[in-house]
Amino acid sequence: MSEENGDSVAPETTRSEYCFRPFEVRRIKRLSGLKKSRPFPRSGHRIVCNDSALYCFGGFNPNMAVVNNDDDDASSLFQELWKYDLIRNEWTLLMDPSNDLPQELASNAMILHDDVLILFGGTGFPFGVNCSNRLYVCKPGTKPKEMTEIAVKGDLPPAQYGQTILYHDGFLYTIGGTEGFDYTCDVYRLNVATRTWECAYACRQDIRDDPPGRYRHEIAFDGERIYIIGGGTSEAAFSLSSIPTYHIRQNAWTYTETKPDPNLPRPGVPAARKCHSCVQYQTDVGTEVVVTGGYDGRLYYKDIWKLNLSTLEWRLMQKANLPYPIFFHDAATSSAGCMYIFGGIKFTYNNNVRTNIVYKTWMTIPKLSEICWEAIQHYNPSIVNRTTNDLLEAGIPLKFVQRIC
Repeated sequence: MSEENGDSVAPETTRSEYCFRPFEVRRIKRLSGLKKSRPFPRSGHRIVCNDSALYCFGGFNPNMAVVNNDDDDASSLFQELWKYDLIRNEWTLLMDPSNDLPQELASNAMILHDDVLILFGGTGFPFGVNCSNRLYVCKPGTKPKEMTEIAVKGDLPPAQYGQTILYHDGFLYTIGGTEGFDYTCDVYRLNVATRTWECAYACRQDIRDDPPGRYRHEIAFDGERIYIIGGGTSEAAFSLSSIPTYHIRQNAWTYTETKPDPNLPRPGVPAARKCHSCVQYQTDVGTEVVVTGGYDGRLYYKDIWKLNLSTLEWRLMQKANLPYPIFFHDAATSSAGCMYIFGGIKFTYNNNVRTNIVYKTWMTIPKLSEICWEAIQHYNPSIVNRTTNDLLEAGIPLKFVQRIC
């Protein structure tokens, strides 16, 4: 498959910009300097974050030759794990080809559970020639130079890329993916205690109304149901109005019909898309799912949509648009509802260009404590150099001190 191919440019230089206003997407400070001071432009990578840092693994850029081994063989894949310090606005390269990292570096599935980074699947280049069903874990906060492959047994998922993963109640679930030609929406789960895989559900569209196979989809989760948000194949993209929904306890698929944005003309729902991003956060009115960008194989999107899992109603965030259409990017969210977007392929002037820009936007009106914390950082940038005791004695709440220290 060649959907990620396109033109690329070297890292851009821009001014620093500060933002804590909700619903406005702003560019975070970009660092200049020597090679490897920040990730090169890329697509097909994955990011996760907590309240202190964002982590980026892998990625692809067909217009860059990257040396990833001792034989000086060059590829277009990035065998790297990066950390972006959200407090200091600094990138740090945690692991590179000198570390024991996977070779399959594009369209992996990655989550951050507590302090454990979990990485599964992915593909090398050319896409689909070498795919992975191996599972890796890393504790980037305490052991940032170690990534360990987990020995597993049982009925392993096929080696694929573009799948999704979810951890829940002692099990790691993976759904969908492709090896480049065939697409699945099968559900596998790993018993984390016994490290045993099993096929929980094999889709059979010939005898049931199971969802069609797909890759580069995203998921949302309400504690009982996994919602499959978009995705597609090399030739198609799937609707976001009728969402395939996997019920964990019932081990069954249904379709969840969503409602259009009442403030928009019909259809009032996001267009079908793949290679988009999706995050979720908890509010007083339920779980909100945020979908950003993507494309359908022909059209490119820069819109941002919200889906409330309680009301199942879509809302277009009309005050928050990306500055350009983007796809094959990734997004992550803090516990307070601040979304970060990194990398991807931007579509400008009829040209596809990879980027290494970090954007942020508040998906909800932040709490007053978060607004005050961002203001303190803005007007007192040297605060990052203070000790824990100094910060606590100054009256900074412990949860914010822990983000620095």
